Amino acid sequence: MNVSRRYILKSAFAASAGLVLAACGGGSASTPAGSSPAAGSAAGSGAASRTAAASPAGSPSASGGAASAVAGTWDDLLAAAKKEGKVVVSGPPDPDSRAKLPPAFKARFGIDVEYLGGNSSQLAARIESERAANQYSMDVSISGSDSMMETFYKNKWIEPWKSSVLLPETADASKWRSGGPWFRDPNQDTILQVFNTVQPMITINLANVSPKDLPNADALLDPRWKGKICAYDPSVNGAGLAIGCAAYVAKGQDYVTKLYKGQNVTLSRDYQQVADWVAQGSYPIALATQLNYLDKYIKAGVKIAQSGSTDLAEFPDAGSALGGGFGDIGVWNKAPHPNAARVFANWIASKEGMEVFAPTQAQIPVRNDVPATWLPDYLVPKPGVKYLDTYDYTFETTQRIAIRDFFDKLLK
Repeated sequence: MNVSRRYILKSAFAASAGLVLAACGGGSASTPAGSSPAAGSAAGSGAASRTAAASPAGSPSASGGAASAVAGTWDDLLAAAKKEGKVVVSGPPDPDSRAKLPPAFKARFGIDVEYLGGNSSQLAARIESERAANQYSMDVSISGSDSMMETFYKNKWIEPWKSSVLLPETADASKWRSGGPWFRDPNQDTILQVFNTVQPMITINLANVSPKDLPNADALLDPRWKGKICAYDPSVNGAGLAIGCAAYVAKGQDYVTKLYKGQNVTLSRDYQQVADWVAQGSYPIALATQLNYLDKYIKAGVKIAQSGSTDLAEFPDAGSALGGGFGDIGVWNKAPHPNAARVFANWIASKEGMEVFAPTQAQIPVRNDVPATWLPDYLVPKPGVKYLDTYDYTFETTQRIAIRDFFDKLLK
């Protein structure tokens, strides 16, 4: 690694980056500012018909074809899923998800779950090899926007399932902040986003920095902060890129050049290291710090504030980012268990599913009937704040990579 780039990478990088890589995707400059998903993007109309569209017919085999999803009511779909008896799900690699999702789903529906936890980019490589050999093993995936939009969707590996949103509590538009199930793909019928959480722009150590010293984003360019700011690397997928994009979109290329380069921001690809630096006062200001890595310090009494919290207001000229973590749900085409896939997708997006899944991911559900008691209130999107929606399809597939490449060149 080039020393001039001021990286300090720990040996734990490979494991931590792999876990986070797929969960953090690109963003959208075109998304209107605001606190929650726009009602116009909702898929609540799926509740009205209560009818599932059929998938392409084929042989119920993992090779050469696919079984068919039933067309009918929720009861019809569930009956067909129970006959299949199993669903293959790929999802987050954390042990909580692996331990809690399969038994909860089986307890509700009596259907076994084969859970494959891991990096979504690794899953993509596996699926590409399988499909080249005419093999189809996957039913449903829980992923970040980067893999779901840039790989699964663009390769046409996943199929529309909006018309299969039939579980009443999932189809009920009034239970969603978005006005209905929040499908994020251009046709609004294939990629369902179930989380929407604020990713704070900055974190400060209150023993070293007063919130009054940082009334806006321009204040970060004050010479007194030169060499005193750290950040998660914005040139790779992750929270660092999400925050780098938010600053870039809000303030422009010249600003982020002055900030990251001119202020000698110290970079890491280890989330814990960034949290350690700001909590211990080594760098009293941090960009793109994840709350879960600060938890031990907060419990120990270290005074820390993040953007949007009571002690530190959001910057009026550069709001934080919004992201969904492992919060995009996609149903695979040519799935070996297409009905069980749709039942699982309905369930994971339901109140019960979110109560099980969201705490394992430390995310805010898009549903409005699942209070996120596991996170502080400032991570819930608020009205009037100009956040950058990093899971918007247009930004994810057009501008995000260009901004990432800009940071890569800038920080070499």
